[in-house]
Amino acid sequence: MNNHQSPYSASFTAGSLLFKETSCLLPLLLSEHPKSLIEEEIKNNHLLKINSEKARKRTVLEIIKRISFVKSDLWLFYAERNVCEQKLLLFYVCLKAYKLMFDFHFNVTIKRWNSSSRQIDSYHYRMELDEIAAKDKAVDSWSNDTKNKLISVYLTILKDIGMLDKKSNMLSQVDAAKDFWHFFEINYEDWFLDACLLSGRQKQSITNTIKKI
Repeated sequence: MNNHQSPYSASFTAGSLLFKETSCLLPLLLSEHPKSLIEEEIKNNHLLKINSEKARKRTVLEIIKRISFVKSDLWLFYAERNVCEQKLLLFYVCLKAYKLMFDFHFNVTIKRWNSSSRQIDSYHYRMELDEIAAKDKAVDSWSNDTKNKLISVYLTILKDIGMLDKKSNMLSQVDAAKDFWHFFEINYEDWFLDACLLSGRQKQSITNTIKKI
């Protein structure tokens, strides 16, 4: 009997950042019991306004999964930020929630950023998936359509947060205020600064700014 439980999930194909949906649910995320209230949206549809109950359930369950990986104070911070920074926060949540997305980002995207060529192609991520599949039977069992969809959704997220140019497929740094990055430094999540392709000099400048506060 094989008791292996894969750390990888293909469930983020349910949606990319789910920015619109998460923002609609923000009043519930700021409440004392967000999960139970969000679950009620499957039936009452007061905030999401998604006609299909099946689609609504899939979206709600995915959002519940994502929020379980972060502390509730993130949503207070989220409510104070502009749209671009809110999308970055949702990217942070996704990297926390999905090991596959994290591996795509740190094993492929950041390596490409640090290489002589900052242009990326879906082929690079398929190679990463194939390496994972060689060691993980669950991933190996996924269909080609699922694997292609996972890569497509991840690249869509990079474009949505401004890290990937839609025409050239070239990587670029994202733009955010210094006090935005303070949140990650203060909460010992400074790995996210690396995820957003910040240089050592930029990270040091952010750290120095915190020390002066």
